[in-house]
Amino acid sequence: MLTDMRTVTVYRAALAALAEHGPRRVGVTHIARLAGTNRTFVYRNWAGPQALLKDATLHELRHVLHKAREVPEQLPPTPCLAVRTVVRAAGLLREHPVVGAMARTDPALTYAAVLRPTTPWHQLAWRWLTEHVTGHLPRGVEQDTTTLAVLTTALPYALTPPQNPPDPVSERAAVDRRLGQALHACLGAPLNCPDCESS
Repeated sequence: MLTDMRTVTVYRAALAALAEHGPRRVGVTHIARLAGTNRTFVYRNWAGPQALLKDATLHELRHVLHKAREVPEQLPPTPCLAVRTVVRAAGLLREHPVVGAMARTDPALTYAAVLRPTTPWHQLAWRWLTEHVTGHLPRGVEQDTTTLAVLTTALPYALTPPQNPPDPVSERAAVDRRLGQALHACLGAPLNCPDCESS
C-alpha cells in the first residue's frame, strides 16, 4: 500500500468526494481533480474508484481508531478506559462527514461493510476491539462473544449521525452516556460506575 504524501492527498480527495456525493456517485475524474493530479496516476495505483475508496476509507478508519485511543485525562480503570475508548471512536465516526454522506445515501451498505466478517472494515474493527477493548478476556468464545456484543452495540451509535438537534452538545453527551451504559453491560462492568460518572 502506498503511503507517500501524494497518496494521502488522493485519499483526502476521495474522502471529500465520498462525503459530497456518497459511495455510488464518486468518479476518478472528480477525485483526480480534487487531488490536483490526473486520472493516469489514479489508475496506475488503484484498479478503479471502488479500490481507491476502499483504501481511503480503511486509511481513515485506522486514523480515527488511533485518535480514539488518545485519552487526555487521567486513566480510569481498565473496563472504563475500554468504554471511553469505544464511546470516543463512535463519536468521531458519528460526526465524520463521510459517515454523514453514507447515512444519507446508502446506510445499508455501510452497516454491511462493518458487520460482514469478510470485509476489511469488519476485520480492522474486530482487530482493534480485541486488542484495545476485549483483550483482557480469555481468547475464544468469551472474547469473541463480547467483541461481537460491543461491535453491534456501538455500531448504531457510530453510524447514525446527528440530525441537527437544538442543543448539539447536550445531545452528544446524552448519546455518549447511553452508549457508555450499554458498553458497561457488554463488558460486565457496573452500570453505575463512579469512575465514569465523575468524568
